[in-house]
Amino acid sequence: MSLTPSITIGGRTSVLTCHMAALSGRFRHNSAAAIRECVHANVARLEIDVHSLAGDDYVVSHERRLERETTGAGSIGVATADDVRAVRFLDDADDGPPLLSNVVAMARDGATELQLDLKDWRPMEHARLQALLDVIAPIKQRVIVTAGEDWNLRLLHDADPTLALGFDPGRYIGHAQEEPSLLPRAMGAYGYRDDHPLAIGRTVAAPEYLRARFDAFASQCPAAREMFLDHRLFLQMLDDRFNAAEWLHEHSMDVTVWTVDHGATPDAAVERMVDAGVDRITTNTPLAWAEAFGGKANVR
Repeated sequence: MSLTPSITIGGRTSVLTCHMAALSGRFRHNSAAAIRECVHANVARLEIDVHSLAGDDYVVSHERRLERETTGAGSIGVATADDVRAVRFLDDADDGPPLLSNVVAMARDGATELQLDLKDWRPMEHARLQALLDVIAPIKQRVIVTAGEDWNLRLLHDADPTLALGFDPGRYIGHAQEEPSLLPRAMGAYGYRDDHPLAIGRTVAAPEYLRARFDAFASQCPAAREMFLDHRLFLQMLDDRFNAAEWLHEHSMDVTVWTVDHGATPDAAVERMVDAGVDRITTNTPLAWAEAFGGKANVR
């Protein structure tokens, strides 16, 4: 079986990435069952969140503490693989978070690309970097590791220059949301959440300013082959006459926008992003998007 949801508009195609391995929506996000469904369907790409453990494995989890969603307690970074095997989800006593080694075993004979969104915040020790490289070794050619922490991406590149990397600059610039996230905190002069000194006052036109910021992002993680952007940020930049997809393609990088869900994001916004040239759209509802676009969707 091969199932590759994508949207084609005016000759341009954006592939739909399964966020937290969500495909049909029947299974818990980031669960072994959801991952297995994606792998069996041979989707083009699935995204899962991973965090290093104390030892030679990683756990699939969006959280940094066990008690947030499991029967365990404490920082995930000090837990062992055996600790993870012993816990269960708070809302499902029959299941628990999978280890990355289990995911690699599931994906080994398939064709699906795995996007591992790294949740480690602090600069990673070499042993933890090497553990990741060792676990993914059987399928490394179908893995891309992504993060907003550019310092860890640079450390990973130093450990293995052949590993595919993707950078999310959301720690440095965000769309004009009403409430700031952890970072960035200030509302800059150009209308973005932006703590950069260039955002203190308007000195150039918005497109020129945004080009300067993307020049800086590219230098922060020069090994990245792809950039990951909040879709609201991408649309705001389009409003400011800066097409991030065009800029990234000119600099030999792909672009993924996240997280775009059917029923929450208007069809017109999706059409606009596809027309602008985004390569991939991360979504919890890939099949619903394909169905919604009818003749403009390509599911095979």
